[in-house]
Amino acid sequence: MAVRREFRYQPLVHPFLAVAAITLLRVVWLATNEPNLYADEAQYWVWAQDLRLGYYSKPPLIAWLIAGTTALCGDGEGCVRLAAPLLHAGTALLLGAAAARLFDRRIGFWTALTYATLPAVSVSSTIASTDAPLLTAWAAALYALVRLREEAAPRWWALLGLSVGLGLLAKYAMAGFVLSLVLWFLLDRPARALLRGPGPWIGGALALAVLAPNLIWNLAHQFATLRHVGENTNLARGVSFNPITAGEFVGAQFGVFGPILFAALLWVLTRPGTWREERARMLALFVVPLGAIMVTQSFLSRANANWAAPIYAAGTILVVAWALTHARPLLIRASVALHVVAALLLFGLPPALSAAGIELPRRADPWMRQRGWDVLGQAVARAAAEHRDARFLFEQRRDMATLIYYVRPHPLDALMWNPDGVARNEFELTAALEPGEPGPFLFVTRRAEAPDVIARFAQAERIARLTVPTHRDAVLSYTLWRLDGFRGYHD
Repeated sequence: MAVRREFRYQPLVHPFLAVAAITLLRVVWLATNEPNLYADEAQYWVWAQDLRLGYYSKPPLIAWLIAGTTALCGDGEGCVRLAAPLLHAGTALLLGAAAARLFDRRIGFWTALTYATLPAVSVSSTIASTDAPLLTAWAAALYALVRLREEAAPRWWALLGLSVGLGLLAKYAMAGFVLSLVLWFLLDRPARALLRGPGPWIGGALALAVLAPNLIWNLAHQFATLRHVGENTNLARGVSFNPITAGEFVGAQFGVFGPILFAALLWVLTRPGTWREERARMLALFVVPLGAIMVTQSFLSRANANWAAPIYAAGTILVVAWALTHARPLLIRASVALHVVAALLLFGLPPALSAAGIELPRRADPWMRQRGWDVLGQAVARAAAEHRDARFLFEQRRDMATLIYYVRPHPLDALMWNPDGVARNEFELTAALEPGEPGPFLFVTRRAEAPDVIARFAQAERIARLTVPTHRDAVLSYTLWRLDGFRGYHD
């Protein structure tokens, strides 16, 4: 009679192997399937060519990361995005390690695997964005808290402080972690015992030391990034009570976290037992506050679906632990399987259809905004070849960022048309066309005619009207003008 051997989870080996296999597939996909950079990605690459302590719309960590990866393997799209899958792998392992210490090895393994296969993580692993470093820092801070529950050693306070500081350098949404941390200390009596001794001062000092250069940059630039964060909420334009946008935001979370997992998370958070048990309560406190803020934001104005992404760090541990301790492992296995199938369709189906000669319409293409820019960049470069004495001039941030990347050689000295003098993005802050710069310029615009711009120059010559098909039902169309003799924005 055969003896059934029980599978023994190795806390380091098995999560690492599972996450490494997934990450390797993602890196291979990046190396072999390179949708064009989205405008924000191209903008981060432009930032990486001029490293600073801060930028208009984001803290500087994303630019530093891209500078590092492109120094290793070049400026191709895959290298610009390389940090994303590696950081998400680190996040998965940190969450798995935290879950293993809070509960057991089995929960640690399934936490790492579940996070690594989340729908939002699969998409984010192929995009250069601030979410990937934010989530890694969030997971590292959460792991530090788990270790602090075991021993209030200075090294874990130091890890907590460094993680919070780096998270804030990635995205100011890391402040949500600080809010949850304060609530945990206020509502959990055993947690308050950790505040005795020098540890909190060590952690706070390190977090401030890491963030200080960016705060100094903001001070020197009228708190540009902090103002942008406030403007991004749209609340300054007035509060509009809109349950439809709130419903859309909540509905989108079923896609971000996965339908099974998000439904389970909502269920777990409504259970009284979650708030009575110390470990579950701690995790819930790193889900509910930021989640409630984002739902409120979506109700009052708007909120992008990914703004709630940090809650799924603790949320993954919470749901996996509940499912496995309540004899519901099928929920987790089914969810992982569903997410893997969805990822295979998302990343495998468009290339397969293309290879078979089947062209998707724009609305059916998951990479619809990332097609044709390389071809357009080549066309712009050809049209500009006879005007090497002219600097590029743009009127939209997205066009400027993307075409700086795709035009060769890269026109890093390009300027931004800014008639009202108000900085709304990094280009308007640092590269606005100023009176006294007569030209010549190569003005690139989506408009066939631009009389408001043309009228401000002594000479204007239309160079080309470029049209690049991106899908069978969509094109990119741009006009190039040679402009000279800038007379200023106003008479």
